[in-house]
Amino acid sequence: MANVLACMSLQATYQDKPADALALVSAAQDQARAASGTTPRVRAMLAMREAFAHATLRDRRETHTAISEAHSQFEHIHEGDPDPAWVTYFDEPKLIVDTGIAHGRLGEAAIAEPLIADALEREDPANQRGRAFHAFWLARTQLQRGKLDQACHTAMEALVPAAAVSSERVAGHLREFYEQLAPYREVPAAVAFEARLRGMLRPPGQRTPSSIRT
Repeated sequence: MANVLACMSLQATYQDKPADALALVSAAQDQARAASGTTPRVRAMLAMREAFAHATLRDRRETHTAISEAHSQFEHIHEGDPDPAWVTYFDEPKLIVDTGIAHGRLGEAAIAEPLIADALEREDPANQRGRAFHAFWLARTQLQRGKLDQACHTAMEALVPAAAVSSERVAGHLREFYEQLAPYREVPAAVAFEARLRGMLRPPGQRTPSSIRT
């Protein structure tokens, strides 16, 4: 049950329903506390989902508290813990990148950027969905910091794994990054990114559409 509620909480976060996300993850945490044998990895993952909800609500203090709880619980993980299969994905790189994303949601790009970059370097190359998703987050934080050339380069690299997966969430982050480039449309780095994006979206044998629809 905690897994279902946690998934619903994350979905609500991405649907911009942070109050629902917080209520759902709180219910998941209640379930986890009531269950015997809940592992530190489960508690760490749920605390990070709570951080996401608070960050979307722009509650800085509660977000930082939840992040600290996630890291504290993660430190108590031991090899051989009876983790349920649905939480085994929550490893150290995932903890780090989620921490960066939570800070990014708060607008704390200077904290978020190095965390996401570090996790991305350690991410399994075979995880194309994760690499695309996290690379677009990195590009967004770089853009927030005024690093336009670097942001466009990061986003351009993310297009390859993004094209290899079918993910509405990845597509949503691509759209958001593209929209954030609006003030820089004439800058060479942005022009190059848009050209690469148009080329990947254009069906073979067809002309490039006059307006891009990501």
